[in-house]
Formats: sequence, C-alpha cells, structure tokens
Amino acid sequence: MHAFILIIFNAIAVFTGPGHADPAGLAVGDFAPDFVAKDQFGKTISLKESLKSGKVILTFYRGAWCRYCMQQFRNYQDSLSLIQEKDAVLIAITPEHEDGVQKTTSVSKATFSILHDEKLEIMRAYHVISKDKYEEFIRGYEETGVDNQHKYLPVPATYIINQEQKIVFKYFDPDYKVRVPIDELLENL
Repeated sequence: MHAFILIIFNAIAVFTGPGHADPAGLAVGDFAPDFVAKDQFGKTISLKESLKSGKVILTFYRGAWCRYCMQQFRNYQDSLSLIQEKDAVLIAITPEHEDGVQKTTSVSKATFSILHDEKLEIMRAYHVISKDKYEEFIRGYEETGVDNQHKYLPVPATYIINQEQKIVFKYFDPDYKVRVPIDELLENL
C-alpha cells in the first residue's frame, strides 16, 4: 500500500510541478494545445485563430539577454517573407515580461508575434520548461535584472503545427546554443 501511495505522490509531483528535470516536449503527431495571449503589439493571439491562416511555427525562447535567441530571431525576421509565402505564421513564446518582449522586438526587429507566457501555462502545456536543467542559467537570468518571478526557462524548442492542430515537426535540443536552421523549417512547411 505504501508503494502505491508513493507512486501516486510521485506522479502528481511530476505532472503538476512547473517544470520537469528532463523535459522532452510534445511529440510529432501530438495534438497541439491551444493558447491565447497578447503579443507585443497588444493583439490577442490564439493558436486556433492563427491556424486559419495556415501552419504555425511555434518557437520558445529564453529572453532578450540571450544572444543565441536574438540571433535566431534576426534569422526568423530575415526569412519571414519566405515563411509567409508558405502560408505559415510564426509565433514566439517567452517567460519574459512585457519589457523584455519589447527589448526583444527592438533588438531583433521582429514583426512577428511574441507572447509573454505570464504563468508559464503555454510552456507547461508543451513540456518545454525545466528548472533543474537550467539552474546555472537561471542565476544568470536573475543577474540581468529581468523579472522572471517563476525562475524557469524554456528549452528553445520549435514546432510546426498543421491546420488540424497536430504537431508535424519538432526541433528540441536542450543545448541552448543549438537552434533549428531556417532551411530545415522551410523544408518542413
């Protein structure tokens, strides 16, 4: 009986905690959870509504202070017309507050939607957050002066979601320095 209670307790801790020690993200073929949030332009963005325009590239990033994130965003912005030619929409998700999102927009010149995941609900739904994996980076995050009250960072994962709301492409590398090449995204749209 004690073993059964311990198993239940551990399952609850794993599935209700904000982050997983070794997140794996959702898999290709999984249903992509819907979300609704405001972007840096004040526009309400939802996955369901965005999918009416075509496939969605959903990317998670750490913050404006991350040089790898900003390089990725400059690459996205440089390739945005190619993405749009394939009838796709690009949406980025971050734990940063609005001031960090505005800095990201300013630094990267991003014109695509960037959403502040205030309560980490989107990142939880996609299984991309981990406190254990990023302890050292989180300390660095605090030193930037950016307010992330949750003290969690996402794995910089990228998904392509089709109009049936299924994940058809996944790029998930826990090494924050490694990002999906734009060519690979375009080939999978």
